[in-house]
Order: sequence, then C-alpha cells, then structure tokens
Amino acid sequence: MTARLPARLEPAPDAPALLAAAEAEERTAEGLYIRDIDLSGTRLFGLRLRGVLFENCRLSGCCWQRADCVDVVFRHCDLSNSDWRDGYFERTAFESCKAVGAAFPETGWRDAIWQGSAMGYASFDRASLRETAFADCDLSSAILADCAWKRLAFANCRMENVSFLHTALGGLDLTSCNIGGLTVSESSVELRGAIVSPEQAVGLAKRLGVVVKE
Repeated sequence: MTARLPARLEPAPDAPALLAAAEAEERTAEGLYIRDIDLSGTRLFGLRLRGVLFENCRLSGCCWQRADCVDVVFRHCDLSNSDWRDGYFERTAFESCKAVGAAFPETGWRDAIWQGSAMGYASFDRASLRETAFADCDLSSAILADCAWKRLAFANCRMENVSFLHTALGGLDLTSCNIGGLTVSESSVELRGAIVSPEQAVGLAKRLGVVVKE
C-alpha cells in the first residue's frame, strides 16, 4: 500500500479551523501537511480528506464519524478513544500510531495498512476489510467481530484475546502472530481453515477439547 501524497503539501498551522470550515462547507480538505496539532475532542461529520499527512498530531477522543479518507497518512499520531464510525479509508496508512480504544465500527477499508501501532481494545466490528494489512501491531483485546474481508493480512502482531466472533478466518495466515485467547463462537467455526503454526495448532486443539499426546 502506498498513499499517493502530492509532491508538495501545504502546511496547515490553522488545521482545526480549516478542517471545521471544510466540513461546514462540504468541501474536500486536500494537499495538506498537518503537524504537531492538537485535534483532541474535535467533532467533524463526513469530512473528506484527500492527500493529507498528519504527523505528530493528537486526535484522542475526537469524533470524526463518516470520514472519507483517500491517500491519507497518519504518522506518530495519537488516536486513542477516537470515534470513526461509518468511515472509509482507501490507500490510508497509520504509521507508529497509538489507537488504544479507538472505534472503527462499520468502516470500509481498501488498500490500507496499520504499521507498528498500539491498538489495544480498538474495535473494528462489522468492518469491511479489503486489501488491508496489520504489521508489527499490538492488537490485544481488539474487536474484529462480524467482519467481511478479502486479502487481509496480519504480520508479527500481538493478538491475545482478540474477538473474531462471527468473522470467518478460513485462509487467513496467523502464523507470525501471538493468538492466545482468541474469542470465537462456542463451536469455534470461525477458525475453520485458518492457517496456523504447529505450536498454535496445539493451543487451538486444547480449546476445542482435543487432547494432544506428546
């Protein structure tokens, strides 16, 4: 995934006012470099972003529902406890971000990546994840329930106690991840066809009530 940022980005030291005006006037905010800005607690509905770089920004506790993000990069940003319900993210990258408790329910993702980010307790329930990757992330106790996906990837992620309730994992490669304590339905049907390592298989067998004789 490569966000197609413009060759030149316009610095936006007045980003809070600029983004609020774009929302109010239903304009697209584009070609911006937003750095070291505190956007915590802001409320923007249906904001359209194109070719925008956020760097070292605080967006904790913000409510940006139905955000429409294409070619957007969040780098070293804090999105903890933020709300992005019904948003759309295409060619969007989250690099070395903190998103503990962030909410992304019913969001759409295409050609997007989370890289080196802390995402404990983040929620992606009922999300559509297409060509989306999570690499070197801490997803402990995150929620990915009732999700639909195509070409989804997890690499070297911490995934203890992640909920995949009603999300089919057939064909998903989890071999490089820590998947202890996954939450699935009582029948564990979600795990059918998932790709796991021999060590992971032993743990999952115990979960299914199978006795592994060594």
